[in-house]
Amino acid sequence: MFARFFKLGFALLLFGALASCTLTNGRPITRPLSYHVRDVTVIADATVPTRIMAGVDRRVSAAIAATRPPAGAERVVVLVRIERLGFGFNARRKLQTARFSVTAVSVETGQPVATGSFLVNNPTNDPMMAEESLAEEIASRVRFAFSLASPSLRKVVRPPRTQSTRLKTALAPEAPAVVAPAAAILTEPVPAVPPASPAIPAGAIETNIEEGASGVVKLGGAAPIVPCDPANDANCTAPKP
Repeated sequence: MFARFFKLGFALLLFGALASCTLTNGRPITRPLSYHVRDVTVIADATVPTRIMAGVDRRVSAAIAATRPPAGAERVVVLVRIERLGFGFNARRKLQTARFSVTAVSVETGQPVATGSFLVNNPTNDPMMAEESLAEEIASRVRFAFSLASPSLRKVVRPPRTQSTRLKTALAPEAPAVVAPAAAILTEPVPAVPPASPAIPAGAIETNIEEGASGVVKLGGAAPIVPCDPANDANCTAPKP
């Protein structure tokens, strides 16, 4: 019984040591790794979506640009190789997993100075976010392994909101009509007409019977007798005008 517990404890200890150690030229290295990381390259086979590769490259490159290199650190280039994509077990059987290896190559000698293998789990199975989420999990492991800083989020400055009562379907304002100036029309001056004198009532005019003729208009009956004209009729006894 004691031997069985001893074997189980030894197996667990060995498994933990293999999972937490990174071998460099056959010797374990201590954490954290301190290198002057200059660049990153992400490679994979045709089964890995290019969106995951581009996401890892973009995130790690941003972390390298945001990290201040330690003084006197060895300059290296990081190579990330995504080996296999799969799925988890039991409750995580619908969540995607990725196994990848990371190698740091010296810029001066061209020899690998550190290498390690990792296994990450995707926290979501949403098809709209699964690939970007898995790329973030891989990039976070690389940042932690090489003590890279997390890039700060860019602050987006939005323009101030303005209120308007104009409807979205309103027509565009019409341009004011331009009226051409009318050509000047030359006209002759019209002479001023003196105002007409007011009519004088007939009763207000005093007349003399010798200054004019008089007559009578009678409607109906026999025709009236027209007085004679003394200028043409010698027998006319009417006074001459």
